[in-house]
Amino acid sequence: MKDIVNFNEESNSKKKVNKKKIIIAISIGIILLAVGITMLVYYSSSDARKFLDQHLFRKNISQENLTSIDLDYDSNVSVFAYDRYICVLAENKLMEYNSSGKLENEIDLEINNPVYSVNNKYIAISEQNGTKLNLISGSEILWTKTLDGNISKINVNNNGYVSVILTGTTYKSVITTFDNNGNELFKTFRSTTTVVDTSISNDNKYMAFAEVNTSGTTIQSNIRVISIEDPSDSEIFSYSAESNKLIINIEYIGNDKIICMYDDEICMIQNGNNSSLMSLNESGKNINFANINLENCIYRAIEENAGLFNTNTVIEIRNVNNDSTAVYTTEGAAKYIYINNNVIAISLGQDIVFVNTIGWLLKSYSSTQEAQDVVIGNGIAGIVYSDRVGIINL
Repeated sequence: MKDIVNFNEESNSKKKVNKKKIIIAISIGIILLAVGITMLVYYSSSDARKFLDQHLFRKNISQENLTSIDLDYDSNVSVFAYDRYICVLAENKLMEYNSSGKLENEIDLEINNPVYSVNNKYIAISEQNGTKLNLISGSEILWTKTLDGNISKINVNNNGYVSVILTGTTYKSVITTFDNNGNELFKTFRSTTTVVDTSISNDNKYMAFAEVNTSGTTIQSNIRVISIEDPSDSEIFSYSAESNKLIINIEYIGNDKIICMYDDEICMIQNGNNSSLMSLNESGKNINFANINLENCIYRAIEENAGLFNTNTVIEIRNVNNDSTAVYTTEGAAKYIYINNNVIAISLGQDIVFVNTIGWLLKSYSSTQEAQDVVIGNGIAGIVYSDRVGIINL
């Protein structure tokens, strides 16, 4: 009889356990189904995505919710971002703050009016029209060089290779190229043209530069490529644009694509061939902003009339690797647009919208006053005011 009672108790216990497992499995299934439906709706509908961003994912943030860095200096103050830091340059010190607003690093740097280039974990920085060039990574200056000429523009690639445009010499422009250890690789001299931009390929094999010749009756823009491995071989490639096309800047994407931004269009040079990617002077479209310095992407911003007294800003983002296009539309006219890596920040005055390069909202920021500047790093952004910098984690 005892055995029968024990058997019944064990049987009932197993039934309870099985029921509990079934209830848990059904609950998990319902949760997964709900998540799946939510994500399906999120992916397929821009209106639903906007609603979910605001009410479910809480991507809207306001000024009073931000951690801030105070700006209280007597001298000039420059604020910029690189890697995961918000940087404040003041009183001959570069101060690096993390996403919590904590000072992590402090570097002595005698610069008042900086010109710099940021890429990945590197920042190459100098005094505008100065002669001393610094490459910084993390908490230290990796190397410093004094150059013959005035530094007007700097480019650093994601491996720390640096090219510098110099003026104020007997030549119109001089380009000096360094490796990531500060070794000078070669110089490029231009006597009749003005170099407007440089870029180094991701594999450190090529340095491309854009130059403009205005000595004739028409503007002539050229793009030239030099082998870093064998600079004595001079140019390995050159391309001359149509007359009166003004080159503004260039950017290597990967190892073989050179994106060229002109005053009227964005083009790509690959394997010696030039192709148009995006018009900046399209009939019937009010194109206010464009840039090529995103991660594998380019963009243009179109201002559209959305009815009486209403304006929308439409951001068209094109991926140059897979040729896909993403579109993001926000209410209001963009006053300025800031970019870095895969983030686009659209300043609408007191409001700033952060979007990624697949056209999805990252954060929507609102304030009672207009920001002076916006700086963007890796997963971090700074909203710059005269007395403080608000920190946003993206």
